[in-house]
Amino acid sequence: MLLIIRISLVLYGFIALGTGYLGVTASFEPGTSPMEDNNHRFVAAIWASMSLAFFYVAWNPSEAALFRFLMVALFLGGLVRAIALRHYPPTSFILFGIAIELIPTAVLLWMHTRLLHTGSL
Repeated sequence: MLLIIRISLVLYGFIALGTGYLGVTASFEPGTSPMEDNNHRFVAAIWASMSLAFFYVAWNPSEAALFRFLMVALFLGGLVRAIALRHYPPTSFILFGIAIELIPTAVLLWMHTRLLHTGSL
């Protein structure tokens, strides 16, 4: 179980790093205001920095508070994105993104809690 958690955290770390990199290096449309551009790049930098937290917890899984924060943050992000689907038609890419924010995070949180209770961390 611990190996599955570690692999998942590393994968989430690479996804967060990729998301951050793409957001920081993106070119926005000419009509984008400087404030909007700045806001997008700030959020992208947060994603990139979250990758460090994912990598850290992958090698230190006993950091329960940080692990739970990351899982809850991802789950809430997926939940908010799922609720926002009422405003636009979903694409398969968006549905896939929401699914990897909702399903694995709940499973990983359950697995991690189980390992904590058995003293395996």
